[in-house]
Amino acid sequence: MESDPVYLHIRVVLSIILGLSITTLVRGLASIIEHPARRGGWSGIHLCWVLWTLVSVVTFWWWEFRLGEVRQWTFGLYLFVIAYCASWYMLCVLLFPDDLREYGSYEQYLLQRRAGFFGMLALVTVLDLGDTAIKGHSRWQMLGDAYPLHAGIMLVITGIGIASRSRQVHLGLALVALIYQCGYFLAEYFTLGVD
Repeated sequence: MESDPVYLHIRVVLSIILGLSITTLVRGLASIIEHPARRGGWSGIHLCWVLWTLVSVVTFWWWEFRLGEVRQWTFGLYLFVIAYCASWYMLCVLLFPDDLREYGSYEQYLLQRRAGFFGMLALVTVLDLGDTAIKGHSRWQMLGDAYPLHAGIMLVITGIGIASRSRQVHLGLALVALIYQCGYFLAEYFTLGVD
């Protein structure tokens, strides 16, 4: 498959934005490792969502090679893909805000600002459906019934996350999401190949 020069150009911008996303997550994790007591210390809820996002961004970046199959790029498609990438970056920034003074810890920040975090997570999930549609009908067929189920599960998780104030519920959601996401992508990688 010969690469489209337009996509090669677009891929540079995607790489920059997704690189910033991964940098934000890894830098945030490094700061927690370096100073574990600062910013309220470790939080299982926060750590699970950071790992979920890291797995998701890395695998999203991997699957964006399928955009090379798009035969006709428009400025609208370009803007959509850039907006989708930017939403991943926003999710990463929401996990590692610059100032936590009014919240005390990452966990308290996530619990108090849960509507913003889970709202962005829902947006990322919906934009993923559009991104998959851009890649064509064959991509939908390859993903099979597991893909819409995955999107539905993530939207249910975001709805519960927005509605619940319970720390136990949020820890359960974060663990379920992380385990499910890792399992989903492992299953996808073992069943789908690069043509």
